[in-house]
Amino acid sequence: MEKELADVPGAMSIHLSRRCAEKNNAYPMTTLQLAGYVSADMDGIVSQSEKAPSNRWNKVELIKGSDFADTPDLTDGTVYMDEYVNYLVKNLGSAKNGGIRGYSMDNEPALWNSTHALMHPEKTTCAEIVDKNVTMAKAVKQIDPDAEIFGPALFGYSAFVDLCSAPDWKDIKNERDDYRWFIDYYLDSMKKAEDEAGTRLLDALDIHYYTEAKGPCGERSCKHYSDEGCVQARFDSVRSLWDDTYKEDSWITDTGGTFLPLLPNVKQSIDKYYPGTKIAISEYDFGGSYDICGAIAEADALGAFMENDVYLATLFAMQADYQCAAIDLFTNFDGNGGRFGDTLRQTVSDNTGLSTAYASTYGDNTDVVTLVVTNKSMNDKTTANIKIKGGEYSYVHLYGLNNFAPQVFDMTDSNNAVQVSDNTIIYDMEPETVSLLVIAKDKESIPKNNAADAKEQKSSETEGKKKNSSKRKTTAVSVGIAGAALLGAAFGVFRAKKKK
Repeated sequence: MEKELADVPGAMSIHLSRRCAEKNNAYPMTTLQLAGYVSADMDGIVSQSEKAPSNRWNKVELIKGSDFADTPDLTDGTVYMDEYVNYLVKNLGSAKNGGIRGYSMDNEPALWNSTHALMHPEKTTCAEIVDKNVTMAKAVKQIDPDAEIFGPALFGYSAFVDLCSAPDWKDIKNERDDYRWFIDYYLDSMKKAEDEAGTRLLDALDIHYYTEAKGPCGERSCKHYSDEGCVQARFDSVRSLWDDTYKEDSWITDTGGTFLPLLPNVKQSIDKYYPGTKIAISEYDFGGSYDICGAIAEADALGAFMENDVYLATLFAMQADYQCAAIDLFTNFDGNGGRFGDTLRQTVSDNTGLSTAYASTYGDNTDVVTLVVTNKSMNDKTTANIKIKGGEYSYVHLYGLNNFAPQVFDMTDSNNAVQVSDNTIIYDMEPETVSLLVIAKDKESIPKNNAADAKEQKSSETEGKKKNSSKRKTTAVSVGIAGAALLGAAFGVFRAKKKK
């Protein structure tokens, strides 16, 4: 953070806004504190005898309502959240004019009694979360109607189900048997509050998701990158987002796994209780920071987010070299702003356990297709037979990730693995790789920032030597571009749009 902001109120949000502006106008979202107290000083560790309320804390009030100060009063012992939002709007602009675009309703409230025991020692109740979310959302929308509200930032599966056995959940469930899980109650309550207020109070249901799936070693998200079973378990773990035929090995499925796959269940709840609410996964991680398997799992996670209408997703990991490289493959594959297209197209792979694929175009322009495809085999090459329905294509530029380094490689000039013949693309994928193919009708169709150093990949030019492999597998990939496009997603700084 800039030194000049050291003593500036709201420094972290101001710094965030600046950084997002530098990163191609990435989406700035900040957290509003709802748990009840904030630190009053910088005097070190707070002892048990100094737990809130004490002079080590300032009380948090959600609503001041009027007479907002230009700078906070450091003597009144109170922090007003609506005053803080007003301050940010005044200094940064509104959501539509360069300011904070999203506000998160605090963070992981089901854990407050353990993570913030000195300020919120009692277990969080369902009613408390709804009451605070409604009150804060109303205040934000009055100050900045275009700002988006994200809530309730649930930490994981047990919070989704019953807010970690919240004290009032059983009574709520007894009164409303149609509520399958806490998410239903939360959405329905927010919708009722919207009906009373006359304005939308929840723009995105916000949850966190960290895989609990175990490999043969019995560890969650292990680092046994040379163990084929453990690597395959990482790849498969992403299927808990979308695949109703898959059952992961985890404590979640040991206790029933009722709400896996996750995203279809979330969408079902939204459709029933609060239609139009977006899905946000503001923290997630499938691991693999130090190995190519992490990049492949990340690519599949991004694909699942796109295919299941996730509006915003943000990776949260202490080390994430290979995951970030996978994000680069989608958002900046050529180092010059080249991106996976903004309109998702229907894509089918005949063996998703071996190879997954995701395709897109740039809006309605079908002259260029961007295709991400994986080879999950640790030891064998896989030949992808790619057929694009609805067009003729003769030009391919290849980018990819492998186990050499966590970065995107431009492989067109040194790789003879791509052949184009009769509108079919044959791509011999090396073991454990994830690739992006920019496929075009001709070289002139490629956007300028994607065309640098590209060359045609035709059958007559691909008769060079290929790397030997003990085995070779095949998969068929079909991309449909003639029909209706699907809804894309947002992740990191990238946002895909819905085809109108």
